[in-house]
Amino acid sequence: FRFSMANPSSKDVFELFDADADGKISPEELGRALRALGKTPTEKEVNDITTEPVTYEEFKQISSSYSSPSDAAQMSELKDSFAVFDRENSGCIPEPELRFVLSNMGEILSDTEVDQILKDAPKNKDGEIVFSKMISMLFNK
Repeated sequence: FRFSMANPSSKDVFELFDADADGKISPEELGRALRALGKTPTEKEVNDITTEPVTYEEFKQISSSYSSPSDAAQMSELKDSFAVFDRENSGCIPEPELRFVLSNMGEILSDTEVDQILKDAPKNKDGEIVFSKMISMLFNK
């Protein structure tokens, strides 16, 4: 899922995730909605916030409590994270290794989410993921 609006408002995002138009989004949708706004809560943080559906006013209050890291800061953090797995200092990481990391470390992604990330990942002639290009792709730069 890629949100195509350049700078979506909290109202736009809330309405998108309020699929049944009942004026509330579920706790499960809350994390995705916050991330659509560029916020970076962990699943644990989202679970700690509420176990009940939230209204737009509550969502607006919750979303304003999270700062959005700059793209440059996020890109730098990702580069540093990839570098940990780049033992040969080649700027690349084998796809199976990245798949393992995404599926088993940090905020664990499902196989479907990992597949979606890796399907368009830029690869070198050896089939390894070029992480500088991957980061640029993730940030649409």
